[in-house]
Amino acid sequence: MAGSTALAASAALGQPAETPTVPGKSPQLHAITTNPMVLETPDQLLGRERVTPAAALFVRNHHGGKPFLSMDPRPLEGNLELAGLVRNPQAVPLTQLAALEHTEVEMVLQCTGNFRSLFSKLSPVKGTQWGKGGVGNVRFGGVPIAAFFKAVKLEIDPNAKFITAEGADQPEKPEQHDFEKSIPLDVAMSRGLLATHLNGAPLPAVHGGPLRLVIPGYYGSMQVKWLTKLRFEAEESKGYYQAVDYRTPNRLLKPGETFPINAANSSPAADMKINSRILSPQEGMRLRPGAAVVVKGVAWNDGAAAITSVELSLDQGRNWSAAVLQPPVSPYAFREWKGAIELGPGRHELWSRAVDALGRTQPSDGGLLWNPGGYAWNGVEKLTLTVG
Repeated sequence: MAGSTALAASAALGQPAETPTVPGKSPQLHAITTNPMVLETPDQLLGRERVTPAAALFVRNHHGGKPFLSMDPRPLEGNLELAGLVRNPQAVPLTQLAALEHTEVEMVLQCTGNFRSLFSKLSPVKGTQWGKGGVGNVRFGGVPIAAFFKAVKLEIDPNAKFITAEGADQPEKPEQHDFEKSIPLDVAMSRGLLATHLNGAPLPAVHGGPLRLVIPGYYGSMQVKWLTKLRFEAEESKGYYQAVDYRTPNRLLKPGETFPINAANSSPAADMKINSRILSPQEGMRLRPGAAVVVKGVAWNDGAAAITSVELSLDQGRNWSAAVLQPPVSPYAFREWKGAIELGPGRHELWSRAVDALGRTQPSDGGLLWNPGGYAWNGVEKLTLTVG
């Protein structure tokens, strides 16, 4: 019935009846694949407000099927198991989280494969062919991990260096692998969150409800959904999604180069690279001549250093002009910016790049970081406009 309701709603809003979606999601989201369901946020939704509404947020799940494809919250029931290198392993009822002090963090949530189709233009890479909409800016609410461990009096073995997170979802096909990810223990303790809320409301099932591991500044693949277990370990997980997938090479590759990924020659794609997006005007727009064009967008990074500037170029990077940055809301959130440009008649290519206090910026040629997984693109933003 849920699928029928979604299709009927799509048809009523003028979309083809066969367009797949998730009930409660905006019908404007673009379905990249349907099995698994992958929904991408178009620029017209991403640019409307700084905090991305839950209905407009992208969707990327590996497993889970229909029970997890819902915008309804799931009951805060069951346990969170704490196991491995701890002196007092335990299963903590999720209801206990409600009694603890909650906090909220505004942060960018971005799929590790966002922009993958840009890598594929250089040499095809497997995986979801994301455009630029596998990203959003949200507010996660929940209990800080360090505070939770203190509340349950968890005694962690000094040999524990990683927390490996497991979720309730299971592989649905024989060839699929179970999904689990490892987080350095010090990172989890310093900024990790056991999230129960999204944008002030209970966390929807499709986004990991009732409980999701959240690490601000990390790519979305590290934010394990439907969290059921944390294992304390001396080393990273040997599971497929930690040891083989979601990794980037430790050296530059030529597009199309064969590169058998392993733990020695690659690193987990964890910390988000600095990036920027132009959200207005949009790709391919035809503008009226004679008027100054106001350019608006967002920039973000891993939160390790403040973004200090966003620059615009109309001559393929030979000259740059500074945009105006809005005050930061959070080290991990979208940094809004705007600038003004003047364009004569004809076709123009507009570029944007962000710079942070560590001197990190976006390469003019994003293809320099081509990798077989198509992960962590952060090339200069480029779009084409026509005047006249």
